[in-house]
Amino acid sequence: MKKRGIIAILAGCVLVSLAIFSIGCGNNGGAGGQIRDPGFMDPLFSPDIDLPGDTDGDGIPDNMDNCPTVANPDQLDQDSDGKGNACDSDLDGDAIPNGSDNCPTVPNNNQSDRDGDGLGDFCDDVFDDQDGDTIGDDIDNCPADANTNQADFDRDGIGDVCDDDVDGDGVNNAADNCEFVPNPDQTDTDTDGMGDACDPDDDNDGILDDTDNCRIVPNPAQEDNDHDGIGDACDADDDNDGILDGPDNCDFTANPGQGDLDLDGVGDACDDDIDGDGIPNNLDNCVTTANPGQEDADSDGIGDVCDGDRDGDGIPNGPDNCPDTPNADQANNDGDVFSPVDSSTGGDVCDVDDDNDGVLDGPDNCQFVSNPGQEDESDHDGIGEACDPDDDNDTVPDVNDNCQMDANPGQEDESDHDGIGEVCDPDDDNDGILDDGDLSGGIGDNYCTGGNNVNCDDNCQFAVNADQADNEGDEIGDVCDPDDDNDTILDNGDGDDIIGNHPCRGFGSKYCAINAGSPDCSDENTHTACDDNCQFNVNTEQIDIDYDAIGNVCDPDMDNDTILNAADNCPFMPNEDQMNFDLGFAPFAGPNGVVPGDTYGDTCDPDDDADSVLDFQDVCPYSRDCW
Repeated sequence: MKKRGIIAILAGCVLVSLAIFSIGCGNNGGAGGQIRDPGFMDPLFSPDIDLPGDTDGDGIPDNMDNCPTVANPDQLDQDSDGKGNACDSDLDGDAIPNGSDNCPTVPNNNQSDRDGDGLGDFCDDVFDDQDGDTIGDDIDNCPADANTNQADFDRDGIGDVCDDDVDGDGVNNAADNCEFVPNPDQTDTDTDGMGDACDPDDDNDGILDDTDNCRIVPNPAQEDNDHDGIGDACDADDDNDGILDGPDNCDFTANPGQGDLDLDGVGDACDDDIDGDGIPNNLDNCVTTANPGQEDADSDGIGDVCDGDRDGDGIPNGPDNCPDTPNADQANNDGDVFSPVDSSTGGDVCDVDDDNDGVLDGPDNCQFVSNPGQEDESDHDGIGEACDPDDDNDTVPDVNDNCQMDANPGQEDESDHDGIGEVCDPDDDNDGILDDGDLSGGIGDNYCTGGNNVNCDDNCQFAVNADQADNEGDEIGDVCDPDDDNDTILDNGDGDDIIGNHPCRGFGSKYCAINAGSPDCSDENTHTACDDNCQFNVNTEQIDIDYDAIGNVCDPDMDNDTILNAADNCPFMPNEDQMNFDLGFAPFAGPNGVVPGDTYGDTCDPDDDADSVLDFQDVCPYSRDCW
């Protein structure tokens, strides 16, 4: 047994010297045990020794085995790192694990593999590059087609030189109208073989797309009616009026209201014949009113149907009593209103019955004087009595005859020289009020008064006064009454036959104080040589506080401050502002009693603050807080 142990030791250990020392593998007594007697001994006669371990059974003791758990009797260690090749994860020691290392037995930490065959350049004896473009086949995106730049437009891993669909849009290059621009729909507006996606002029109108205002609609002239940057050829609203061209009745003329007078589908804004009468606007004398006949009675270039003055006489059709016959004077003997359906109306030039007596002008023996009975009894001269120049046939023409219907060739008119002969004058003053109005046979037995002028005698027989006005009711009409208000101040006191040109001034009037030398002030006290300053109102004093020549009793604005007396809160004192400090004040108990606010203006109010203390005594005339 001991001999076998010595033999085993000699096989597993290195003899360091010929001296008979027994050296153990491992630390004293490691895996192989230990020498019991370390003293000098003869190895052939060594005492009992335990043999070292060999886990992997490769005949190399574990403490000397560079792969103790992996059998490798050759103990090869390529990179001399102390780990045998059999168990070294990096055989060549280039820091790249064997499994990832493209040259596991040749150090190449840059792992260069130019031909991409998985075998690193340091250990690859052959460089695979069939197209000779210096790009190894295994990494070349076109291994059979030289493409040193490896261009791959669609990045699909297939180089452009060998890619059947360079832009990756699903259309093969041979059929693709934009080989390098994806356009799966292959739209080609101008059918020039170049797809819109890559065509610099999609509509082939000679205008490049980046400046073309209609990119896909040909419009070489680039018309843009509304200047909105969109050409007319492709603009949905060419006039930019908010109405799309389809329904727009004026595509190129803005007309948001879409007015179409003649309903022809063409808007007025662009219609050459707005009224649809067949006459172009530039020739039509009524552009917006249909008149195909172009009638123009007054030849003024404006058609009758739209002419505000059809007959051109300067009178608008509306008020013109003969709108279709010129008559600037608008003479209308019978004063009737024109009616287009009645020819016997309107002005004389178009009225067939000028006197409106029912007898047409042709046979009428008095065309301009109504005489429906056509009386001509006096002289039967064919001229109706209503218009006969000498009705009484006394050889004195009616225009000169002072008794038209009564023959008086001598024309006696001695009484009133009023132009009416004595034989026929029932109204000496010719005012329409008969001298003997009540036909009693006596003049002056029943004078008109109170404004009555019917069935009474003229209250001014020799002075015209049709209204028979009698201001004071004294049966003498105002026109012939020297004192209409019966206040003893004569209406024409200065006797010059002009009433009101020298009005009386009141005694001590301001006017006379300022104008002492005026003739109007020569009779300031008696008022016997001046005109009554209130002709129809009694005012013996002739007071006129604003010296405007109108007496107070008839002056609507006595103080002449532009506020009428009825509304003036100080009618006798000018106060245009009408200020009234105490208007609406509640009653107030002042030192002189309880006083309420009043309606008097401050200008004439003796107590402006209504505190019972008169202003001239009041230290605070506009405050009730002091007086």
